[in-house]
Amino acid sequence: MTEILSSVLTKGQRTRADIVRRSAELMNRQGFAAAPVSAVIEATGIQKGGLYRHFESRDALAFEAFEHAVGQVRERLLGAVQGRSDACDQLLAMLAAYAGDSVDVPLAGGCPIMNTAIEADHAHAGLRERAQAAMSAWHGLVVHIVDAGRRRGEIRAGVDAAQTASMFIAGIEGGVMLTQLYADPTHLQAARRLLEQHVEAQLRPRPATGATS
Repeated sequence: MTEILSSVLTKGQRTRADIVRRSAELMNRQGFAAAPVSAVIEATGIQKGGLYRHFESRDALAFEAFEHAVGQVRERLLGAVQGRSDACDQLLAMLAAYAGDSVDVPLAGGCPIMNTAIEADHAHAGLRERAQAAMSAWHGLVVHIVDAGRRRGEIRAGVDAAQTASMFIAGIEGGVMLTQLYADPTHLQAARRLLEQHVEAQLRPRPATGATS
């Protein structure tokens, strides 16, 4: 698909897409608001004048780079749950998307949503709003999975979908943050194991016992 799209894009569009991709990789490590233009120029190999021919401002590039970074994570999560019909299996597959021993999963520099939420805080309204929207979309996906699973009998009755989603995402994000801070994947692995145990022990319905005489 990437090759097909690349073949129909103009040279300018390909250059713009490459700038966004390289800027996303850089900014997710250095900050979508903090990364200096000089670092962007070095990472993309394009001069300042060329950069501003494609983007009207530094913020415009940061916004597109952030959306690209979030899109990379979104594709990984949606790809993990695709084809799994059981709600608990979908949640476990989402956790498995963070498997592996690299400290850079699923995107180099950690989670762009968390990074931007911490970086922007109240200092950059545009990035903060985009981080909130991206997190709301992820939270909503988990809520949808839990609600749908509960209706189908795949998740126990009485489970609070919103609380489950908040705990699920907080566990993942906390594990990613500690792994990035210490360059040690055992923190994320520990968070994943606890969340997996929660899915099996607290969300998945218990097998029906045999009929008694």
